[in-house]
Amino acid sequence: MKLYIDDRERSIFSRLVETKAKKKGIKIVKERIEVGDYVLGDICFEAKSVKDFMASVINKRIWTQIDNMDRCFSRNFIMIYGSIEEALTLGTHITSFEDIPKESRKVILENKFRGAVGRIRLDTDVQVIWTRNEREAAEELITLAKMAPIERNVIKPTIHKRITTDDIRVNMLTSIKGISEKKAKGLLKQFGSVMELGECSIEELCFVNGMGETVAKRLIKILNTEKRVTQ
Repeated sequence: MKLYIDDRERSIFSRLVETKAKKKGIKIVKERIEVGDYVLGDICFEAKSVKDFMASVINKRIWTQIDNMDRCFSRNFIMIYGSIEEALTLGTHITSFEDIPKESRKVILENKFRGAVGRIRLDTDVQVIWTRNEREAAEELITLAKMAPIERNVIKPTIHKRITTDDIRVNMLTSIKGISEKKAKGLLKQFGSVMELGECSIEELCFVNGMGETVAKRLIKILNTEKRVTQ
């Protein structure tokens, strides 16, 4: 499998990823990528230094990027590298923060940073990987890239604990890869029943907030096939 890298990437992190990929025998292809910075099959990586992440939180661009990733890929990662202290220095360059005392500014920025990370982890299906530096982040990305194409048995717990809601329709939908409880409830609110979902087009399903084409295709296939389905 090939690792695609956006040809606009010119950072130290990008060079580290290329070097480590070659050592692991992963083929690199550099071309223009409209969504994400690194793509491996149906997996997308958006990589940011802590300063870049902080800036994208302040201008709210991060939420558009996450929405685009979720619509286009089944597995998504935000990779952040650097210390929180580095991110807080960004406040010295923001005009609206000029009249705020230095210590208060740091508290506000740290709350924004940590709050954004928390929201991504809790409110989206995107996974956050936060490392101390570019080298560690590159190691994480290449490890995932090396493991992704390999088929392996899922590690199953010895004691099964099933988490359910009080709505059996939601329970059924969330058993499908890529559909969270939030997405399941959104689908049911929009279309009313599981039967009607099976009759929808991919375009119709993608109108629901957070639903991407990949997951929509999977949902329609599962609801309409008569054969045994595995994920």
